[in-house]
Amino acid sequence: MFDLNSSSQIPLNEQIVEQTKLMIAQGILLDGDMMPSVRDLSKTLLINQSTVQKAYNKLKEDGILLTKKGLGTFVSLDDEKIDVKKERLEKKLYDIFLKCIFYGIDFEKIKEIYEKSKEDSNDRGSNEPL
Repeated sequence: MFDLNSSSQIPLNEQIVEQTKLMIAQGILLDGDMMPSVRDLSKTLLINQSTVQKAYNKLKEDGILLTKKGLGTFVSLDDEKIDVKKERLEKKLYDIFLKCIFYGIDFEKIKEIYEKSKEDSNDRGSNEPL
């Protein structure tokens, strides 16, 4: 499920967060799917429970996971929280596109980069922040 790189500069908990987002984007994890318990995932990945807990807390804060007492933790996409993140990302994209115009990067190059990133995320996944 997760492919963590302990030699990466990206902390393990952030890798879990980003890989969870990527699995949702790829349709591997769906809204309503049950996630492994913190204890089970830490045993599977051979990492500290607090690392997994930190990742799960971030995913809850981002509106991606929900813990139901006595039942477990589930993918539960909170549209309001996700919309806020989406708006921030759109603002960043706008700023990036302005820089592209300034540096003479045309739409075809932008499209090529977008298609490559889509292909890369579908082929092998990524630990880069989403």
